[in-house]
Amino acid sequence: MSKEGTARMTQQVFVGIDIASDQLDVHVIPTGERFVCSNDTNGLQSTVKRLKKIAPELIVLESTGGHERDLVIALVEQQLPVAQVNPRRVRDFARSLGKAAKTDSIDAFVLASFAEKLRPPVRSLPSEQERALKELAARRRQLIRMRTSEKNRLSIAKSRDVKDSIKSIIEALDKQIQDIEKDLDDVIKADADLSEKEDLLQTAPGVGPNTARALLADLPELGALSNKEIASLVGVAPMNRDSGKMRGRRSIIGGRASVRSALYMATLVATRFNRRINVFYARLIKAGKPKKVALVACMRKMLTILNSMARNNTPFQEVLA
Repeated sequence: MSKEGTARMTQQVFVGIDIASDQLDVHVIPTGERFVCSNDTNGLQSTVKRLKKIAPELIVLESTGGHERDLVIALVEQQLPVAQVNPRRVRDFARSLGKAAKTDSIDAFVLASFAEKLRPPVRSLPSEQERALKELAARRRQLIRMRTSEKNRLSIAKSRDVKDSIKSIIEALDKQIQDIEKDLDDVIKADADLSEKEDLLQTAPGVGPNTARALLADLPELGALSNKEIASLVGVAPMNRDSGKMRGRRSIIGGRASVRSALYMATLVATRFNRRINVFYARLIKAGKPKKVALVACMRKMLTILNSMARNNTPFQEVLA
């Protein structure tokens, strides 16, 4: 075999896929190959078939709120290495490359470059129960938001007919939420590992059924990553904003909003009823930290405690964190 052929065989290939509701834009590094497929059954099959022949080292795509789900499943089922990344990280990376313009083809190139340079962790195929749990949890959040909107409308409505209409919608939403929560419980109880993990998480004061469900559905990595990695993934790790002698305020960015929302409510309760968090919060306030900063620090501590519990399979009282 020629030297050129040997180099081609050993050359690592990276793929970026920009996903829209109707199409997939694919870019391959280092060959520069580009192609577009429809985001439907035939297009997914064509994309997977072509990528199977390429045998990439890594495929990267953004989390797009559900449009990527079928493609991810198809890629993982064919044992192709795929990683889902937060869009904010991709935009920051694009700016570092000087790619201010935004088109589907540019986005696909940026994602391929992201794969080559940063090598995000490969996604494993979620089980049927995990997929069902995630979808049900997302639907519950949607219903909660709808109910909140209706309650806000009720508070300013004047007409009796309008009030009656809003109340009937709220009652229907209450029933839908109850049904979804029962479905969530059924999915968890049907899986011994999920059920055991739910019980374990709820041994921590502040963590109730809703928080446990949110963690099971939207943070399956809990217990599988280091405390630093899990904090970064959720978005409760403070990011530096320093330049030269200037020291900017630390802030949290990106991450999984649904997990942070559940963790926020759990931590609020924990600052009162979880001694470990309560003492930590009081110490931060005494040191002069703003309440919001102290609460975010407590969220991070709460998350790392739960991560240690899941990793070691030990209830709250036995965790040293």
